[in-house]
Amino acid sequence: MKVRSCLPLPYRNYFLFGFVVMIITAWFSVGAHHPDEYYQVFEFANYKMGHTPVADLPWEFAAQCRPALQPFIVVILSKVLEILGMYNPFVVAFILRLLMGILSYWVICRWIVSLLPTFTTEKGKKLFVCCSLFLWFIPYISVRFSAENIGAQLFLLALSIITQIPKYRFRKQLLGLSIAGLLLGFACFVRIQMGFAFLGLVIWLILQKWSLNKWMIMGLFCLIAIGTCVIIDHWFYDAWIFTPFNYFNVNIIEHRAADFGVFPWWYYFSTFLKVGAPPISIVLLVLFLRGIYKKPLHILSIVCTCFLLGHFFIGHKEMRFLFPMSLPFIFLACIGLDLWLQRYPKKRFYGWVWGVLVFINSGLLLFRMITPAHEIVKNYEFIYNYCAKRNTILVSFDDMPYTLGTSTKIYFYRPHNLTIVRLKDSTELKNILNHANGQAVLLYGNVPLDSRLAGYNIKRLYCLFPEWVLKFNINNWQARSYISAVYEVSPYSLNTLRK
Repeated sequence: MKVRSCLPLPYRNYFLFGFVVMIITAWFSVGAHHPDEYYQVFEFANYKMGHTPVADLPWEFAAQCRPALQPFIVVILSKVLEILGMYNPFVVAFILRLLMGILSYWVICRWIVSLLPTFTTEKGKKLFVCCSLFLWFIPYISVRFSAENIGAQLFLLALSIITQIPKYRFRKQLLGLSIAGLLLGFACFVRIQMGFAFLGLVIWLILQKWSLNKWMIMGLFCLIAIGTCVIIDHWFYDAWIFTPFNYFNVNIIEHRAADFGVFPWWYYFSTFLKVGAPPISIVLLVLFLRGIYKKPLHILSIVCTCFLLGHFFIGHKEMRFLFPMSLPFIFLACIGLDLWLQRYPKKRFYGWVWGVLVFINSGLLLFRMITPAHEIVKNYEFIYNYCAKRNTILVSFDDMPYTLGTSTKIYFYRPHNLTIVRLKDSTELKNILNHANGQAVLLYGNVPLDSRLAGYNIKRLYCLFPEWVLKFNINNWQARSYISAVYEVSPYSLNTLRK
């Protein structure tokens, strides 16, 4: 389907602006939403390229429970950039965010075009288009090169093809079934939890009375995709394994996932109400429940219900696990709103309620568009570019700087000519400076600096916060915040030497 040629004319400006928003978010949203998004993708790939010691990989590597499809893509892209003389880990990460953003945008547009006729009111249609493209968290999660997002987009793309199969002629049906089977196989392999959504699809297809031939064709290509993933896993782990089974065994049977916290079934509802930006989250949840009640047999209702129920019964819960259902959630919420607009078309409070929600959403959307997913990665990028000019020693009095809030080390973003030293006190810094042998010495620390560094020549080179913001330290807010920065350190100042 060519998205541009079939975009509804009244909403084409929304689609264009939505694409711009996605590209901007891909550029600025550096880093990972969750450490798994980094460690089990980029660090795994870096190991395969010979730069990360196996001893410093997360425990999932030894358990052989993570599919290697994502690391494989990272390795291929990195090798291509190396051949072109353009390799840079931050460029690799950006390209992957950009590709994910474009894929997500395409899938969203396909579904918008397909679902618009479902709505009755013009306001309902407009709100569905706007929410699908501009709800504050949609661009942010759409550019993530995570298993959740990849699994979601491949599955939803397959779903959009499957719903169109009855409209195709024989040859196009065969092609559609083949592509859908491949997409479903890759989606469920890269993210085993997509199996809950797959179950919903199976239920819907049974209700649609699909023929055996269609099942066989789609199933065959699904197995081809799974077989391809098994071969890629063998390339990565040097063993014939089935990572989805290993994942299920270690996390469910052996209860390893429970070590990270177990929560009741209603966790997702209560957490969404808090982190989904109330009152937006409250309105969305109420409308979603109404939408799913009114259209229980819609394919997205069945898929979403099965996916949610499956996650309710898994003890360990995180909101990111539900990211794959963002689009079905928005559709059902907008259906709930459309039904409300049909019943009460001229309520006066619509205007100011809509204005408040748009104002809150616009602020959050802008914030998510232009801020890093993990601000520390911007520091890494500065250090990487700085080290391109000379060998460098990076010192820190705090925790090791190259981590993402865990004990596992980071190598993918680390320059090869960077030496990292963790110091106990400022006297050790003097020894580092005296034996630098022409190397630059950088300090990785917080704002404001530790008082132990008084007397050194220290110049702040980079901080995510602009200089003019740091000049205002009202009520000493900087001391209560974690603001990391990179400083250049040189030997004692003349005043210190006189003492």
